[in-house]
Amino acid sequence: MKIIRLLAVILTVLTLIFTFSGCAAEKGFPVTVGGEEITKAPKTVATLSSQAASSICALGYKSYLVGAPSEFLETKMDGVTDLGPASNIDFEKLYELSPDVVISPAELVDSIKENLASRKIAVVSLKTPTTYNEVAPYYEALSKLFLGSENYKEAYDPYITENQRIVSDIKKSLSGVTTKVAVFVEEGFVVTGDTIAGQALKEAGMINIAQDKSSYMMSFPDMRKANPEVIFCAKGLSEIIMEQERYAEFAAVKNAEVYEVDVEALIYYTEGFAATLQSMSKYLLQ
Repeated sequence: MKIIRLLAVILTVLTLIFTFSGCAAEKGFPVTVGGEEITKAPKTVATLSSQAASSICALGYKSYLVGAPSEFLETKMDGVTDLGPASNIDFEKLYELSPDVVISPAELVDSIKENLASRKIAVVSLKTPTTYNEVAPYYEALSKLFLGSENYKEAYDPYITENQRIVSDIKKSLSGVTTKVAVFVEEGFVVTGDTIAGQALKEAGMINIAQDKSSYMMSFPDMRKANPEVIFCAKGLSEIIMEQERYAEFAAVKNAEVYEVDVEALIYYTEGFAATLQSMSKYLLQ
């Protein structure tokens, strides 16, 4: 009887040890992200959008990424399976990868959802942010996917909270600066007020000549009338802008105040976002 009681005690202790160690390992899980209950932290993730892929990298989870659209892979990283263009994802490749989680910017058709479910692949639907205010909740959701509801700030704070602090500091430093700026995405297209980048410029206290425009569109007569004093542009554009006769009368061109910056980081709020705003502010303060 003593032996039986001793074995019972040992089994109880072992059960408690495994129970508590299991809870500690998955603290903050399950967590609901994008309409899906995630029971444990994923080890492998595939995404059907370039935004999600870039955001995952910005949060420091690049090594978890196993599949992404070709648009992202053109410039970002090797070692990740090309799932084809975002508009025409190769789902057979996705099935072969068998990631723990798939991140989709929109609801998938039932047949694909059923196929993924049969393979025990969780599908998280996260709408791509289109405004500055949608960025933080988007990154919060991704942070919770990897770290759960209790520890997500370990990923969120170093990126989003820190970026918010930097933007606030830039705004203070630019107080009283009235320099008019234009940010060229490509020749003829500029950052407008309805975009993440345009709203970020406003948050940082910069005077964007296209703040009241939309869809990256501003007519040339309106640009000429606004007469930007500083032009920021994507890499490879400064020479084109400086040499084109149509821009010759712009104050920025006359004074050689045309600077190349990482415009893509501003557009998609990805790695380099804060650093890009900081470099822009330095040009405005010099």
